[in-house]
Amino acid sequence: MTTEESLRSADNMDKLLEERERLDTMFNEKFTRVVTVMFTDLKGSTAMTESAGDLAVRKMIKHHNDIVFPIIKNLNGVLVKTMGDGTMSYFEDAQNAVRAASEIQSGIDQFNLAKTLSHPILMRIGMHTGKGIVEANDIFGDVVNVASRFESSAEPGEIYLSEETYNALTNKSEIYCRFIKTTTLKGKSEPFKIYKAFWNPKEAEADTAAIIPESKKSSMPTVVRAVLILIPLAIIVFGILKGFNLLTFSSGEETRSKSHRITVPVEQGK
Repeated sequence: MTTEESLRSADNMDKLLEERERLDTMFNEKFTRVVTVMFTDLKGSTAMTESAGDLAVRKMIKHHNDIVFPIIKNLNGVLVKTMGDGTMSYFEDAQNAVRAASEIQSGIDQFNLAKTLSHPILMRIGMHTGKGIVEANDIFGDVVNVASRFESSAEPGEIYLSEETYNALTNKSEIYCRFIKTTTLKGKSEPFKIYKAFWNPKEAEADTAAIIPESKKSSMPTVVRAVLILIPLAIIVFGILKGFNLLTFSSGEETRSKSHRITVPVEQGK
């Protein structure tokens, strides 16, 4: 290859690299964005199939869909797919994702109270916020995998969200959420913080009441806490020193009575 040909080849390579960089930028701008992915899953449908039959499960899934689908749509979510007795959706706004999850659990609870079915519908929900590749009919990326892991970590009736989702909430006081534990997720080396959204007002009230005493303790002035800690310690130390002094005095008296006897001289001739 001549020098001229080498230069042309290098020039073509540079142009290809520039074009690739331009296409990557266009791809990221068009398809990659931060979203909150939400997974829902029914608990006990397999056991229900064995006990009540396929038709009963299909009927339960229809009632489930009648509750879940409109809520996702009304809160500007996109239902990506259904997976048997579960769903995957995404939201541009994390606040709407938590609202949807709360309304879904509340709607299912109300449905169960009506006892329309012989078996209650029990659902767990998990979500995570992060960058994903969003297409017209699907979404890809690690955000999907993590959201799925959060859903599988939850118990029936619970809503689990990642720290990223919690931090993305624009109004954290609207739905009571709090950190509950740190866990490792399948396929992930780093631990994740799990937050729980309390969709039931009574449960939220009970949880708040349970943690208020601890928060009051932590808000107590440092000087007051120090005094409360030092007073019992001072009493204990005083008691120990007092006991030690009493023991010393008693031992001293006994020693003096034996070794310091007063000998009265006896006069001669008497």
